[in-house]
Amino acid sequence: MRQAGQPIAAAPPAERAALRCGDLVLDESRWTVHRAGTPVRLSPTEFRLLAFLMRHQGHVLTRTQLLQSVWGDAYTGQSQVVETYVSYLRRKLDRLGAPLIHTRRGIGYLLRSPDFRGSG
Repeated sequence: MRQAGQPIAAAPPAERAALRCGDLVLDESRWTVHRAGTPVRLSPTEFRLLAFLMRHQGHVLTRTQLLQSVWGDAYTGQSQVVETYVSYLRRKLDRLGAPLIHTRRGIGYLLRSPDFRGSG
């Protein structure tokens, strides 16, 4: 049974490999994040949010998807918490390189590498 706050479809710890997006590396087994080789300190919620975005990079994720996957089905607080935590991540990551998290107005958020060559 999935506990509240766990991401949907999380891989067992032994199967988790480092996730990469450009110069951003998130190691789920060690709970570490590096951007351009520099360690980035994240809260547990920031880490879960970033991991979910990285597992689905290149895809727009809605606020509802992020709330359910990062905060869990039992979360009853304000939905603006997603915007707050995206802002925290941007503040910590963007100072070390080009923006990786992009807003799709009225839809949600997208994580993509700065060298991504797609439409939109």
